[in-house]
Amino acid sequence: MARPWRKRSAWPYVAKSGKRSYRVGFYDHDRRERTKSFPSAHHAREWMRDHITAERRGRDSLRRFLLDLDAKEANEAEGRTIAEIVELFLETDAHPRNEEGLAPATYEQYVSALNSHLLGKPRRTRASRRRLPAAGYAAAIAATPAERFNRPQTPRAWREQMRQAGVPRSTRVCAWRALSSALSWASASASVPEIETNGCRLAKESVISTRRSARRGGTGYGLEVPPRSLASWALSPQAVEAIRAQMLNAGKRGDALFAYRDATIVSLQYGLATRNQEVWGLRWSSIDGYFAWITEVISYGRLEYGGKTAMSTRRHTAVPSILRDDLEQWRQTLANASHPARDMDFIIPGDLTGAGQGVRDPETGAVHLSRAQAKKWGQTRFKSAVQAVSQREEFAGIIDASPYSLRRGGISLRLRTEDPQIVASECGTSLKMLSDHYSFPIEDLRHHEPRPAHAEWRAARRALGDQRAQERKPRRRQGIFGRFPTRREHGQRA
Repeated sequence: MARPWRKRSAWPYVAKSGKRSYRVGFYDHDRRERTKSFPSAHHAREWMRDHITAERRGRDSLRRFLLDLDAKEANEAEGRTIAEIVELFLETDAHPRNEEGLAPATYEQYVSALNSHLLGKPRRTRASRRRLPAAGYAAAIAATPAERFNRPQTPRAWREQMRQAGVPRSTRVCAWRALSSALSWASASASVPEIETNGCRLAKESVISTRRSARRGGTGYGLEVPPRSLASWALSPQAVEAIRAQMLNAGKRGDALFAYRDATIVSLQYGLATRNQEVWGLRWSSIDGYFAWITEVISYGRLEYGGKTAMSTRRHTAVPSILRDDLEQWRQTLANASHPARDMDFIIPGDLTGAGQGVRDPETGAVHLSRAQAKKWGQTRFKSAVQAVSQREEFAGIIDASPYSLRRGGISLRLRTEDPQIVASECGTSLKMLSDHYSFPIEDLRHHEPRPAHAEWRAARRALGDQRAQERKPRRRQGIFGRFPTRREHGQRA
């Protein structure tokens, strides 16, 4: 191959502006003629010598020299780390305050998973909240150049390190999805030239294992702890009524207002089969005759007009007659306590404990529950009632029930007699979700034919009332003379 040469034009070439340049002709690694300009003859001659040296070593060396690949790789190695890219993603794209940002719950899950397992930040234990040092693999991956995540090998290695460290499968899946979301954003953003493609998507293998041991959350051996029972996963009307009765009985020993509030929450979520955040957003104006309109939710203590899914808000669902009775009684209880119960007020107000409690809606002046109040209700009020009811032998299986078990139970009860398409529409979900997560057989109702949901619920309340009345009847004196009639009974028989 010919050596570099001076271009036949004047050397140096003088432009109209008076600026000089020294042009050199050469052949590249593909044997194409090229031209390169230099500001001085010294720089031109030095580059020509380097070109000759690289060309004598071979075509690959010449290509590396001409494309300056050594400097490019060095710059990439000194570029931003994946931790810097992820922090940028969380701040400029994923934060809920940004346009098209993540939902607060999703954002919090992403931040928690990424902080502990990718950003190399100190962790806290769930129980004692004790501060733990950063995981070794997390600190190492945080310092990895972001450029390496253009390929699938680095994300795969990180996922395997989490598995070997004993990170639960659900946490690994959440962290993987968070990283994939960050890489997808970075690959489409002009502010992150280090990322050209999403390396997580190039890893074609499934993130979720289909092995039986993975589905159970353990090893290939059998589980040492029994799984959650169906009775606690989807509550039956008998269990719901027992929980309500326990709450009302607790009110006799304390504040009856809070007892009625707790029982009303249970009735609302079970009767309307709503999500937790949808219960807190219901106003008295939401109840329109025989239907309830789900238009607002309380998500992380904020009043929002968009629910968890596209179908979750701006829908209406039928109100059972027994629920209408409970709501009328609750509204009257609020009026007796001199608490406002206007149409614009929330059915479950947040200021029952005082004027400074809850969160006030600036548009209507109504007060709804704060995030802490909503979280505390499930962890204390509902849980304590469930634990008390589970002491009875027939309800021992509901010990692990959560407030969301009311929604599952309410939907399962409706599916016994109603069209699934109507149930899916009124409950803000899809037919596939009904089939996969909400359609459960209710063991307490297997002894008779299916009846409408409101009839089953009312029958359960009536049966519980009859049982309580029977228990309150005085028992006949038993003892050595229990087998013989009294004198009055003997005389009546005579």
